[in-house]
Amino acid sequence: MGDNLFKVLITSAKAKITPLVTKIKLWTSWNFIRTRLISKIRDFFSSLLNVRPRHKKDYYEVFGWLISRRLAIALVVVVGVISLWYLFSVHSVLPSAKAESVKTYDYDSVLLRFAEEKVRILGSSGYLAYEGQVEKGSVTGYGTLYNPQGVIVYQGNFVKNCYQGRGTRYYDDGTVMYVGEFEQNLFHGSGKLYRENGSLAYDGEFSLGKKEGEGRLYDAGGNPVYTGAFSQDALLYSALLGKKLSEVSEAYQGKRTLYEYDREYAVVLEDIGAVYSGAGEPDTLAGERTVEQVLVLEDFFRGGDRVCTEIGELRDYFGEEDYAGNAAVTFPEAVAVERVVSRGTGIGFRREVEMEVTSEYGDYYQVEGYDTDYTVYLYSFHKDGLIYNFICQDREAGFSFYTIERMGEGAV
Repeated sequence: MGDNLFKVLITSAKAKITPLVTKIKLWTSWNFIRTRLISKIRDFFSSLLNVRPRHKKDYYEVFGWLISRRLAIALVVVVGVISLWYLFSVHSVLPSAKAESVKTYDYDSVLLRFAEEKVRILGSSGYLAYEGQVEKGSVTGYGTLYNPQGVIVYQGNFVKNCYQGRGTRYYDDGTVMYVGEFEQNLFHGSGKLYRENGSLAYDGEFSLGKKEGEGRLYDAGGNPVYTGAFSQDALLYSALLGKKLSEVSEAYQGKRTLYEYDREYAVVLEDIGAVYSGAGEPDTLAGERTVEQVLVLEDFFRGGDRVCTEIGELRDYFGEEDYAGNAAVTFPEAVAVERVVSRGTGIGFRREVEMEVTSEYGDYYQVEGYDTDYTVYLYSFHKDGLIYNFICQDREAGFSFYTIERMGEGAV
């Protein structure tokens, strides 16, 4: 009896709730909402466009013509919609198109002389030579310069047609050559110089296109090898004189080879083509001894803004030599001769200096003796408190390397 009564109650409740649930599902379905919405819009426009006047108040009289009020309202709505669309188009599309519009000029165009905006300039053969800012006809501001093949030559700041300020210079194939500061088309200030293979070669100071000041050299793999002073586009080797050996080790991170003879030592700095030498006990190489002499394994000398390769050119730079003549080779010079001969860069040197080596451990050589009868011809000059000895095989021959040391007291 109780079960039957419960079933009757459930059935009655379902009968009352089911129609309500059905209506809620109907009212919330997208098809129902879309149908009602379209119907309302259709009814609105049907009513609006029902132009048949039913009373004289339903139309306007214009110059003898009867115009339905509803038709007039419809025309106003249509015109308003079109006007709004036009305004949005003008304010959103046209300005961006105007902003992207860049005028193009031939390089010799008269109109270019009066331009003060972002432009494109075509070269003599019609290629795009420049894109960027101009001022009173000259390239001034930020821009990009191209070669006839379409490869970027320079990108950065210009002043009156010159690289000026910060920018990037490229090789002919588009590889980065230099990133940094410029002055009158030349590297000037701080910057980074790259090789054609893309590896970093130098990072530091420049002056009018040359390395000048503090900087760091890198090997072909982009690894740092030397940090120090540079002058006239070359490492300032004389800056090593007087440095403690520990300071040299901090400055030079490249490959080195040590030769030791009696109380003398010569250390070859392979990656910068130099040798430094001094005297001291064997166990003091890592101590506080200082560099007494630097040997530069180059057959040219940079003096100021000139490069000297002949003895006559050295005389023009230094003045007359303090000494010229044959001399027995010293131990550091013997090491230098061995290096230039083995590299094939020793002008006139036909053989190495014979050395008796008792110990050899890769980058260390213990020398017991060497040919002290081996002679060289040297020219000695002095300038700015330094002595320069240029080592030759014969008189008036080109030199193969040179040494630098400080003048002692009483020196001429």
